[in-house]
Amino acid sequence: MKINLRNFPAEGRDFEGEDPVEILDVSDPEYRFESPVNYRLHGQVLGHALVVTGRVWTCVGITCVRCLKDAERPVEVRDFVVHREIETTEDFADLTENLREDILLALPQNPLCSKDCRGLCPVCGQDLNERTCSCAKQAASPGSKRVEAGSTGTPWSALDRIKIARK
Repeated sequence: MKINLRNFPAEGRDFEGEDPVEILDVSDPEYRFESPVNYRLHGQVLGHALVVTGRVWTCVGITCVRCLKDAERPVEVRDFVVHREIETTEDFADLTENLREDILLALPQNPLCSKDCRGLCPVCGQDLNERTCSCAKQAASPGSKRVEAGSTGTPWSALDRIKIARK
């Protein structure tokens, strides 16, 4: 996104539009961008600085880290702010890299299809969003082969049996 600095009004200028998704330059298969990067911004020249504030948003295709299903999630930067020193000889200010950085920083680190996703059963692989399985009940039953004697059946139960000598 380039801003024309020539004849910039003292009260500032509003900018609204979209840039192609290619400006994000993301090759990570974990994130699939298909919609453009939208923006609604206000720019103002204050002295020898350009100050731009506003909102930037797009949608990203993700794979849920719990159930491994594909989903689409909005990515939004509500408080987009750029403060850049400008030379009196500059005709344009390119904010493409600023847009890119803020969108990439707003990406979810552990993307979920929904906040209520229950994921997959670690034993049989059943999608627990679709239906439950009996693996958790079996693992906790006293006759189960997966549970050692005296264990509660949790992955951490072996740590409970460790004796740590205190000095």
